[in-house]
Amino acid sequence: MKIRCEQDSIRLRLRKSELAQLKNEGWVRTSIHFPLGEMLSWELAISETSPNLDAAFEQQNIRITLPADAARHWMESDLVSLEMHLALAGGNRLHLLVEKDFPCKDRPGEDKTDFFQELAETTPPLC
Repeated sequence: MKIRCEQDSIRLRLRKSELAQLKNEGWVRTSIHFPLGEMLSWELAISETSPNLDAAFEQQNIRITLPADAARHWMESDLVSLEMHLALAGGNRLHLLVEKDFPCKDRPGEDKTDFFQELAETTPPLC
């Protein structure tokens, strides 16, 4: 699962195998390990109780939660993304975007079997 973070914005992109794990287990997590033993992880989980996309950051873990009905519809359809803007202190907003991952145009030798090639436009974006 890829993550892209910018100022008050988090974007997650899932491959087919990760979407299958999310569907079967209700969550998927990825981590980056650092030389001194520290780790940053991010996870996407399905919630039966949350009415909207939500986000939390605890103990070096970014957790994005999807409401169950929206998650099921997204996983079982051609819908590419789920998006939400959460209110932050000071009037700012946190932008959340969860997407199915497409193959990259600038990586012709890349194995594309785990990407959502069938949903991609004829000219997918550069990565």
